[in-house]
Amino acid sequence: MSGGTVPSWREVSHGMYGAWRLACLDSAAMAWFARGIGGVWRSFWAAAITYPGFILIISLLVTDQQWVSAGGFRILLVESIGYVVSWTVFPLVILPICHWLERDEQSLEFITAYNWSQVLQTVLALIGLIAFRFLPAGGSAIYLALLAARLGYEWFIARTALEAGGVAATTVVLIDLVLSEAVAQVTQSLY
Repeated sequence: MSGGTVPSWREVSHGMYGAWRLACLDSAAMAWFARGIGGVWRSFWAAAITYPGFILIISLLVTDQQWVSAGGFRILLVESIGYVVSWTVFPLVILPICHWLERDEQSLEFITAYNWSQVLQTVLALIGLIAFRFLPAGGSAIYLALLAARLGYEWFIARTALEAGGVAATTVVLIDLVLSEAVAQVTQSLY
């Protein structure tokens, strides 16, 4: 794996494959992720990979009235800032939680796996929102099923990467949900 701040194509493909293997509930998938602080820093490039999907999600969530009243530039600017905040606040909050759980050694591997998993989670979120918005019959069920799958996926990542029990993994997922919702509420209040 490269030692710089930009991941090699190989590291990106390994991170994506590791995220896929975790989605298949393969605990051995952790071997696919780059180790150490360098692997953590480079895993944040997943934010750049998922950004176009994030913009598509925003385009489905923002109402026509909001686009007209706030304007597209303001909405995209505010949401993009919120996106960066979301990508930074979770690791900053989860590191002391990992310390409290006595999982300092595993915390970096968790953040790396979590970051790469965001690519797959963004795809699932986008599919769920498209189904919810455009499939009158069954769209809600598809959306809820994909949401449950995403939560289960994140729970499995926390349990596997942190080598923690179910309660600790559930705590990590709940923290992520609360932080995500808080950032979304603040961001949406700005337009």
